[in-house]
Amino acid sequence: MAPIDFLGQLDAHTREELLARGRRQTLKKGDYVFRVGDKGDSVFLLLRGRAKTYKISPEGREVILWFCFPGELFGLAAHPHQKGRMVTVQACELSEVAELPHSRFQAFLDSHPEVSRRCLQAVAFRLGMLANRLVRLMADDAAARIAKLLLGLAVRYGGENDAESVPLAITHQEIADITGVQRQTVTRIVGDFTTAGALSGRYRKIIIKNRELLAEYAAHRRAA
Repeated sequence: MAPIDFLGQLDAHTREELLARGRRQTLKKGDYVFRVGDKGDSVFLLLRGRAKTYKISPEGREVILWFCFPGELFGLAAHPHQKGRMVTVQACELSEVAELPHSRFQAFLDSHPEVSRRCLQAVAFRLGMLANRLVRLMADDAAARIAKLLLGLAVRYGGENDAESVPLAITHQEIADITGVQRQTVTRIVGDFTTAGALSGRYRKIIIKNRELLAEYAAHRRAA
């Protein structure tokens, strides 16, 4: 279980005690949890569905920083700065979040030091993910970046032992926005992966058919 799955690291009693301090909200696809500049006085837990965290580049392009999956904690970054939200979080599908006022969340952490450690682990894990993505942007070619993204998402959806045949609900535009590859190039590369037998598509979702083959694409580096 990845440290980023904050709720999944807690025992049932602690998890319910934490969620009891929050307010649950159902989001439709496209609804915003918060946007850049919004007042940041709450933290959030994703209970079901999927959400994306992103910023808009100076050129107006959406740059996805990461996807949130059930169990993840987000919305912490605004509090040390008191300048409002620095990113936008938007539901990618029907989702449910629990919103906890920062004061309640902090009081819970104060009384549960082991949960504080889990929180730090989740934040550190996410920072590591962003650092790895930056390295990939510099070192990997477009196909390798896309292959690594799909392999990582497969583990997030299905786990280490069930990363094949798990439908990945991600669009070509989302792949482009998180890998820094043009949308048309994504479509071409995903098509190449499909023709080679590494992927298949069903109901607008991507399925990994051959994990080893996709891993070979992921190992390619950008030419010097």
